[in-house]
Amino acid sequence: MEDRPAPSPGPGQILVAPRLVGICGSDLHYYQDGRIGDWRILRPHVLGHEFTGVVAEVGPQVDSAAVGDRIAVEPIIPCGGCGACRRGLYNVCPYIRFTGSPHTDGALQELVAVPARGAHHLPAGMPSTLGALVEPTSIAVHAVRRSGLRPGETVMIIGAGPIGLLILAAARAYGAGAVYSTDLDQSRLDIAAELGAAGTVDAGGLEAAEILERTEPSGVDVAFEAVGSPATLETALRVVRPGGRVAAVGVNIEGRIPFDLMLAQSKEATVLPVYLGRDAFPEAIELLSSGRIAGHLLVTHRFPLEKAAEAMETASVGGGAVKVMIETSPPSGAGI
Repeated sequence: MEDRPAPSPGPGQILVAPRLVGICGSDLHYYQDGRIGDWRILRPHVLGHEFTGVVAEVGPQVDSAAVGDRIAVEPIIPCGGCGACRRGLYNVCPYIRFTGSPHTDGALQELVAVPARGAHHLPAGMPSTLGALVEPTSIAVHAVRRSGLRPGETVMIIGAGPIGLLILAAARAYGAGAVYSTDLDQSRLDIAAELGAAGTVDAGGLEAAEILERTEPSGVDVAFEAVGSPATLETALRVVRPGGRVAAVGVNIEGRIPFDLMLAQSKEATVLPVYLGRDAFPEAIELLSSGRIAGHLLVTHRFPLEKAAEAMETASVGGGAVKVMIETSPPSGAGI
């Protein structure tokens, strides 16, 4: 913990006093390993990109937010001018910056300056706990959209961490038929069952064929890989039916992982990489605020900012931890 001068919002920016900050798997990679692929921490850096807060100050050229507004913040900061941005694919902008990733400081501090374009207003009465789940829920929504999921299709989600659980809930909201969840942690599978999974499987020691025997023997229409390992990506390929789709959502610390192309070819399976979210914050807010996604089921631990290291360790170890959140508070005299 250290004291720093309070930031000031520049043109097009707002100053936000974070209230709750969720710990993401990518935060844990940075905390433990200092990198994800080519993204490396090279100097002191503030983590935190899943957050909700209150607008503390508005910079020049901003008319979309006012002091006191309760918001969730989309952390993607695209360049706005490249070909991808002009086509609306701002989440894959090659010049992207990301609040909380090297080296744009994130929300584990009392005040943070962010672009006003990333501010999304929360409905009256929506708890901050749910506001801090908007960012990961937006990834789940984007993953389900990208998978092309159609009503009634069968789904399997490999991994029941926060993203996997939110994909489960989003898939059900989109009208999926039977949705199955696999993991190695029974407490997470219990949450999957509460969220409406048709079946859960403790995948420890099981081959893909054994998982299918307990769920959909002929294969599922769509599999979501939400772990980020070569083994689970192969499992996802093996559990989809011929012609099925695999959405690769999990993040691996390595830049390259093995991939069984022959297996994908033999099924003519479509593999769809998913990167962050896109144009999904409004829908994520609606799903959470309306209760169509029971986000409160995921939040298992809350820590004050001064215990951020303990929060990181708790999220790393697991043992019943699903979504760990860190509470911040505005500095004295902030006027909010």
